[in-house]
Amino acid sequence: MRSIHSFTALFITALTLLTFVFVEAKSVSGNRILVLLDSLAEKDVYSRFWQQLEDRQYELTFKSADDTSTALIYFNEPLYNHIIHFAPKASKLSQHSALNNVQLVNFVNNGGNMLIAAGAEASDNLRALASEFDIELGYETVFDHDNYYEEHDKIITSNFVAPSSIIDTKQIEAPILYSGTGLTIGQLPLSSAILTAESNAFLADSYHKKASSVEPIALVGALQARNSARVTFVGSLDIFSNEYLSAQIDSKSSKSGNEEFIKQLSQWTFQEKGVLKIVGHHHHKEGETEQRDWYRVKDDIVYNVDIVEYKNNQWVPYKADDIQLEVIMLDPYIRTTLKQVPSDSSNVGRFEANIRLPDVYGVFTLKVNYKRTGVSYILAEDQVSIRPFRHNEYPRFLTAAYPYYASTGSMILGFLVFSAVWLATWGGNNLQKTSDDNKKVKSN
Repeated sequence: MRSIHSFTALFITALTLLTFVFVEAKSVSGNRILVLLDSLAEKDVYSRFWQQLEDRQYELTFKSADDTSTALIYFNEPLYNHIIHFAPKASKLSQHSALNNVQLVNFVNNGGNMLIAAGAEASDNLRALASEFDIELGYETVFDHDNYYEEHDKIITSNFVAPSSIIDTKQIEAPILYSGTGLTIGQLPLSSAILTAESNAFLADSYHKKASSVEPIALVGALQARNSARVTFVGSLDIFSNEYLSAQIDSKSSKSGNEEFIKQLSQWTFQEKGVLKIVGHHHHKEGETEQRDWYRVKDDIVYNVDIVEYKNNQWVPYKADDIQLEVIMLDPYIRTTLKQVPSDSSNVGRFEANIRLPDVYGVFTLKVNYKRTGVSYILAEDQVSIRPFRHNEYPRFLTAAYPYYASTGSMILGFLVFSAVWLATWGGNNLQKTSDDNKKVKSN
């Protein structure tokens, strides 16, 4: 029996490798998506979204949320790279040994990405999953009396609060049609809002109940984990539906901006864009090219790092002006911003800094720890030893000691002058006295 299982595992692994060879995924993390639905009958409601993903060469596997045969891992190998969770009513998911919240969190911890959509009717199980990622799903529907389409709970918004690395608003020509609940985004720096409602929107059980909101209501939010895995929550399932993708909400455009919005949202979630990678990092002493394991205190060194970004299905040079280098021994002794400089290769973005090492010896870490909203996190570390001056490397004359040198010289000069004057005076008197004594002797 064990041999059969081993042969099956080898066969699946080989088949997976062949799939990667012949199918070029748009995502840097893979092209296999597990789609969870409350019922497989709902599959056709989002057919345009599925077609959009398949056009980008994704392999979709549709499963009912209560399907007990669904597994995420087989022989310690992940079966899927991404999960689309469109099953907000599934309450049995928490009892499922392979698809409970613990397994979904572990899926993210292992590098998987998730796109989750729900409304005000979301189950307690899904709300508990959202809280794992510092996001809270609302219990009430979003209404807007000023910006709506046909019904007050079908709101219209163009408030994109995400950076351009997530949503490029220049490509979205029409507002977004939305119906669902709001989200509460936590205070973690890893999480951020992507889309909010207009300022007049409110949360209520009925549109007759007017409620005020101090801050705009978040409709779409995301969290990027420390391993750069991405989890996106949307407070509406309808935003992905064929009806909302083709709805004509104004006279300026033939349809809503939903299609382009969910395309960009899924691209970012599944790591088709906003992915950074360090190609190389190097440090050397000024005037040299060799990278050392040690330097001397107060040495002038050059540090550079090469970074590329995955954009439009290719790696291109990354451009930024906020990448910092830290020289750390327990605490940072130096923190400076790297400047972008021309590179020997046109395919990478090179960032460089010229620094003078601190007048402290020990083991230091040269670290670039870049964490920004919308792009994957990058980390580069180099350990170097900084030694003190040897006995024969200290300067013989210190500029700061020139006053002491001058005082010593003046004392020596004064002593010589005093000695000369004293000797001249004492010697002259003695010679005169000796001459007088000699004259007296001769006269006698």
